[in-house]
Amino acid sequence: MAPGFVEVADRVFVARYRQWDVGVGLVLGRDGAVVVDTRASDAQGGEVLDDVRGLGRDIEVRHVVNTHVHFDHTFGNVAFDTATVHAHDNVARTLEVHAAHIREAVREDPSAAPEYGYTEVDLLQVLATPVRLPDCTFGSSATIDLGDRVVTMAYAGRGHTDGDVAVLVPDAGAMFLGDLVEESDHPSFGGDSWPLEWADTLTSHLVVADEPDVVLPGHGRPVDVAFVERQRDEVALVATVLRERRLGGMALADALREPDARLPYPLDHLEAAVRRVWTQLPAPSP
Repeated sequence: MAPGFVEVADRVFVARYRQWDVGVGLVLGRDGAVVVDTRASDAQGGEVLDDVRGLGRDIEVRHVVNTHVHFDHTFGNVAFDTATVHAHDNVARTLEVHAAHIREAVREDPSAAPEYGYTEVDLLQVLATPVRLPDCTFGSSATIDLGDRVVTMAYAGRGHTDGDVAVLVPDAGAMFLGDLVEESDHPSFGGDSWPLEWADTLTSHLVVADEPDVVLPGHGRPVDVAFVERQRDEVALVATVLRERRLGGMALADALREPDARLPYPLDHLEAAVRRVWTQLPAPSP
């Protein structure tokens, strides 16, 4: 992947980074710029700032938006010490707990993972980075005024986490969706995901965005609305199969190992989703 920012819409840029294949957004306006997500450490956030300067313009990053709580999108916040960090209320509520969990996981396994693009040094930088919480949070929506354009942040419900937001640049027809959508892999159903609600959340964002020209996922290349709709339908199918299994009385152990040809993603990648559904839905009556 080529380093640095590439313009994908009018004064809307994206840069794609090797570590965890994270995408970072940049929106320029008359009165400063917005960075969307900040990568996984202070050092990596600093690299983002260097790449902003590399555009060769007098750009002042005045705002940062975190699309959700995960470390590969938030730990770089500390590098943007003069910017205001925006996020959903639930990001502020859960970031420190999430950070502690990530640091514990790194200490347990500090080895490199070339398939995810990170080295031992990257992990040491994750451990050394202090948490910077959001400065401004919101429940349903908020805006950032850049003078000649407005950037909108919108929450439509739970999905990849309980704090995912869409970042819209209406005049450019661009929408950042964080990890509600992934292009370089299938969606990540972690232990803090909400598989039964995810598809509806995506639908709500698509309705509000009114057919954006370009959608920027949290990982991978820019996509179009048709791609988002296909992935939304796949996520909905995961929810349908898991709901049927739970309400049909299937045991958790069986649900974790028995294949279903309808599932669009490998069953072994859906373990956390299965467990979440079994926790979220009551067991059927005998």
